[in-house]
Amino acid sequence: MTAEQQQHSGDPGEIPGVTAFAFARLLNPTPDAASLSLTSDGHLMVTVSGEVMSRTDDLLLCSENLDARPLNRRMQGRAVPEVFQRLVSLEGQGHMVLSRGEERFYPLRLMRDLCFFVESYIWALESTLMWDVGRLPGTRLHNPMSLVRVAGEGAVALRVHGELVAVKIAPRRPYRVRTEGFVGWVGNVVPRVDLGRDPDFLVCEGEGAVLVSLPGSHQNT
Repeated sequence: MTAEQQQHSGDPGEIPGVTAFAFARLLNPTPDAASLSLTSDGHLMVTVSGEVMSRTDDLLLCSENLDARPLNRRMQGRAVPEVFQRLVSLEGQGHMVLSRGEERFYPLRLMRDLCFFVESYIWALESTLMWDVGRLPGTRLHNPMSLVRVAGEGAVALRVHGELVAVKIAPRRPYRVRTEGFVGWVGNVVPRVDLGRDPDFLVCEGEGAVLVSLPGSHQNT
């Protein structure tokens, strides 16, 4: 059997050549790679060609030719002195890979949508998107919830504890969602805390869809 035949024989006892092994498993992005994508195991690959905003928590690898700078918060379209600790602005040409840990990444593309996400779930977003930071009314005293309003065209990556699902909200079909699994919403949804009943839940009214993280871990995927 030739070396080439051995390479493709599928013999479980065969030891691959280190060069062939390495080049068959390259984790470098292709020239047409999306800014935000997933590896085969669900880790987040952030490919920068210009500027991308991302967290660097659980960093696995990163191109050395990327420049990172702090990202100022924006509230109602205005920059404020407080630095947005969760995100940095990455500029240059290169890529990095972030570990999913015990959670799951969900890259999502906005197509002129208006979305609101709980700040702690956002891991990366393209610079083409418009965003600012606020707080869900009624949560300042009980379990404060920081929100990021994201609008326009571009991709955002969320990292959540379990499966990400959506619940449709209609004018005559409000829902009660546990705050712990509340990720955000798209459309004209109005979430509010009902302190008179159970402050651990949000009452979601209006019209649109609420994003919810169901309990789980990557071991169940």
